[in-house]
Amino acid sequence: MSTYVQPVAPTEGRLGHLTPEQTEKLQQFWVRLFDIFDGKTQFDQTAPSSFKGQNRDDDTPATPAPEKKSGGWFGRGKAAEVPKEKTAEVAAPAPRFSGADIQKAFWKLTMMDHPDLIILKFIRARKWNLDDAMKMFINALKWRIVEHVDELIELSDSELDEKYPKFIEQMRIGKGYLRGADPLGRPMSVVNTRLHHKNDQPPETIHRFTLYTMECGRMVLGANAETVIVIFDLSNFGLDNMDWGFVRLFVQCFESYYPETLGVCVVHRAPFVFWGLWKLIQPLLDPVVASKFVFTRNNAELHKVIPRDRLPITHYEGLDDWKYEYVPSTPGENAPMKDLVKKEELVAERNTLQTKFEGVTREWIKNINGKNSTERDEVATSLREQYIRLTPYVRAKNLYQRLGVAHEGEVTWTYNVKA
Repeated sequence: MSTYVQPVAPTEGRLGHLTPEQTEKLQQFWVRLFDIFDGKTQFDQTAPSSFKGQNRDDDTPATPAPEKKSGGWFGRGKAAEVPKEKTAEVAAPAPRFSGADIQKAFWKLTMMDHPDLIILKFIRARKWNLDDAMKMFINALKWRIVEHVDELIELSDSELDEKYPKFIEQMRIGKGYLRGADPLGRPMSVVNTRLHHKNDQPPETIHRFTLYTMECGRMVLGANAETVIVIFDLSNFGLDNMDWGFVRLFVQCFESYYPETLGVCVVHRAPFVFWGLWKLIQPLLDPVVASKFVFTRNNAELHKVIPRDRLPITHYEGLDDWKYEYVPSTPGENAPMKDLVKKEELVAERNTLQTKFEGVTREWIKNINGKNSTERDEVATSLREQYIRLTPYVRAKNLYQRLGVAHEGEVTWTYNVKA
């Protein structure tokens, strides 16, 4: 059992708390980023080998740098064994990216966030080394393009289910879901490993569902929260539940594509058999990510990490009288997405604000002086407010919007605490 100390909201290197030296680093990063946007700086324009032509259904316990992708959450079958080497397949030509592609992907990623908040995550993850941070950032943007992450936001549940068979089934049975937040506003993602049977759905479906949950997690981040809590419920876990592919996907997402996003990873009720596997998993983890793992043997230990009033009565002996239930979409809930005239108007408004932010930022970086720009912050606030109005026209409603958790830029969790 790891000793867990309840944290306070971190401020070091965060937006609104930068030192002059850190602000200079941020300015220098923007100089380099604009050079890429403008085509002045050459960069690797191909998709890295770590995420092109990969097999979704690979259970090999390999290195954390992903060679192949996940076959699911925790799959059935002899996943803990190393399979025989597979016949090599001829990979499709690697896609190439221009500075304009990177720029578009950047603004797609930003959504309601202050652009600096996104960038600072990558800079902190690489300990303020700008060369490393830029490489990581560009790689993540290329990954989002190759993965078509935007479709997970733009397509409805039924459209995703049609494209990826049994997608809705993952939500219906509660295989993985978001529920509640800790006192710091960090949303909690629960993964019920016992509910996954690897052969019940195509590997691509579970892969897309995993990324879908990651993107939903971004939407329900509380005010001033930048990280999430993941609870791996290993009740009734056995060797046949182990899936090396998901371990690799989990690691690469939080280390490379969603850096500085994992606050705590709680491994709950790990059985004896898990500890032998942990000896293989731990070396795959970046030391910073590994330090965020907490092991709770029982519900009493879990309560030291997450307050009981944020945990359901039906699980974990919590105080919240709540039970997970999937709420299906309703006819017409995405009607605004079909209003092309209004959508075009709002997208044009968004593009104008993005251009304005870039313009004031270009002025700001002409003098690398470590001083903040209030004008940039004002435009960033306008971008957030505008995205709230734009959302119904470009983003299909998800479960958490239907539940009323995420509504017009606000996040509200309701707890039914019994006295």
